[in-house]
Amino acid sequence: METFNRAREKEILYHEKFYEAAALFEPGSWLARPVQTVMDHLELLPFQNMRVLDLGSGVGRNSIPIAQRIQPAGGKVLCVDLLPSAVDKLRQYAASYGVSSSIEALAADVQHYDIAKDTYHYIIACSCLEHMSSEAAFVSKIKQMQAGTMDRGIHCILMSTEVKEIDLETGVEEEGLIELNLSADQAFSIFYELYPEWEILMKRQIQQDIQEVKDGRDVLFRSQWITFIARKGVS
Repeated sequence: METFNRAREKEILYHEKFYEAAALFEPGSWLARPVQTVMDHLELLPFQNMRVLDLGSGVGRNSIPIAQRIQPAGGKVLCVDLLPSAVDKLRQYAASYGVSSSIEALAADVQHYDIAKDTYHYIIACSCLEHMSSEAAFVSKIKQMQAGTMDRGIHCILMSTEVKEIDLETGVEEEGLIELNLSADQAFSIFYELYPEWEILMKRQIQQDIQEVKDGRDVLFRSQWITFIARKGVS
C-alpha cells in the first residue's frame, strides 16, 4: 500500500502541474489532439442518443471532441476523473467549445465509481486502468465496465505496462513507480480471459520512451503502451 500511495501522489502532482501549464488542443504536448484510435472507433457506433463513458477523462482531450461529434444527434458523455481541478478545467473547456449540454463531469476515483448497468454504447479508459490498486481491482473494474455496456457497444482501453525507469548516465534500470505495473502479456491474458464473447477489434503493443529530468538526472521512462478494443455481442 505504501508503494501505491507514493505512486498515486506522484501521478496527482504530475497531472495537476501539467494541466496548469498546458492548454487543451494547443500544440506541443499530448493534449494537442485526441487519441486517433479513440475517435476512429467512435465512428463504428450509431450516434443517435449515444451514451459515452470516459474513465480518467482528464481535462477533456477525448471527451470534448467526442461530444462535438455526437451532440447533434442527442449524444452525451459522462466524464470521470480523480482530480477536481481537472474536472473544473474540463467544464470550462466544454463551455468554451460549446458542448456543456452534452458533457457531465464528475470528480471521483474510477476504481470506486459505480458504473450504471446497460447504459453505455462506448466506454473509454485511456491511461486509466494502470492506476487501479491491484490486479483484482483491475479485473473487477473491467467486469463492471462490461455490465455497463449495451449490446454492440465498444470498449477502448489504452494503458501503460512494463513501466521502467532508466538512468541515462549509468544505464541502471529499475521498475517504474506506478500503481499497477502489469506486463503486456499479463494484461492481454486478462483481457482474453474476460472478453471471450466479445469481438476483438484491435490488439496492439508499442514501446513508448519519454525522456525527463528527475532529481537532476536524465532519466528515460520506458513502457509498453497497449491498446485493446472489443465490441460486445448481442445477448
